[in-house]
Amino acid sequence: MKNKRYLVTLIIYGTAILLLMGLQVLVSLGCFNQLSDEALEVVGSVLPQIVIMLGVPCLMLLVAQKINHEPVAMKRLIQFVNWRKLSFKHVLLCFIVGICIYILNIFIASVFGALLQSLGYQYNQNDNVFTGYTGLLISLVLTAILPGICEEFLHRGILLNGLIKQVGVRRAILWSSFLFGLMHMNVGQFFYASILGWFMGVTALATGSLWGSIIIHFTNNALATYMSYADELHLPGANLVSFLFGNGIALILTILIVVIIIGELLRVMAREKFNHNLDSYTVRYLSAQNHFNVDDFERLKTALPRALQTLPTWKATAAYIETFDQPQRAKPLERALLVIIVLIGSALTVLSFVWGTW
Repeated sequence: MKNKRYLVTLIIYGTAILLLMGLQVLVSLGCFNQLSDEALEVVGSVLPQIVIMLGVPCLMLLVAQKINHEPVAMKRLIQFVNWRKLSFKHVLLCFIVGICIYILNIFIASVFGALLQSLGYQYNQNDNVFTGYTGLLISLVLTAILPGICEEFLHRGILLNGLIKQVGVRRAILWSSFLFGLMHMNVGQFFYASILGWFMGVTALATGSLWGSIIIHFTNNALATYMSYADELHLPGANLVSFLFGNGIALILTILIVVIIIGELLRVMAREKFNHNLDSYTVRYLSAQNHFNVDDFERLKTALPRALQTLPTWKATAAYIETFDQPQRAKPLERALLVIIVLIGSALTVLSFVWGTW
């Protein structure tokens, strides 16, 4: 499937976007109006998350294996999306990064929210459908656990990994984060979702595992859900947002500290992955040159990391990967599919802005 991976990726992602768009149309036509608010909340999470973003892509990947006369196995699917185990240290670091990104996202969402409101966009302020501590637990499942797994499976598992060898590491991260923002089909969420997607893409590659981005996504959404219940349940930290935005110095210092922490933790994880994979990177590089012996291996393994030490860790890692994973030229059909996906997502996002100004 390797030589067709890019095309398979675009077909799977395009199918998911069309299904999400179809679901939006059904909702707007009132097809679910007979459901109670609680049932609608559950259906509105389970259908797009478990069915469209997880179930359908899994099924399509298994079908692609069959079409390509490959052994149909879940193990190959897990390898396709880099769903590898994480060390306890990396799990802990990802949770810390997730907390920092949540704090950063509060500021980003506020800035872009104010900009949109100045242009006439009106936000819909939705109260929590479920109430009490039970409601908090249900909401954590629907808005943190499910999106953390399902949205990351589609965007960082399938899309990001499927784009890398075709467009390169940096562009793959940018495209996957941009499409992640468009996937929300809501201009009010597009900006901070795209930035969050960039961090999660970097983390997925820095850790070499889909679990890295899942943990960050879960942590960000879980904290947002917690804060939405904090006033009602009198939970600790209920006044965090008002405190930060009521104290300019505290806000600026917090943002600076958070950015430094995020950058440093990502650097640590990327460097560890870089060093851990150094042998395999070097072997693949030499194999690609059709020339391999022990002396070359040892010399290259020593020389290349030293030569890359002057670069920031992420650039060094990306540069090393791309020495043997050179971006390839997309075929017309592949380019057309990507353009169509972007146009659909962009149109729906723009329409959400138009509807929000009425």
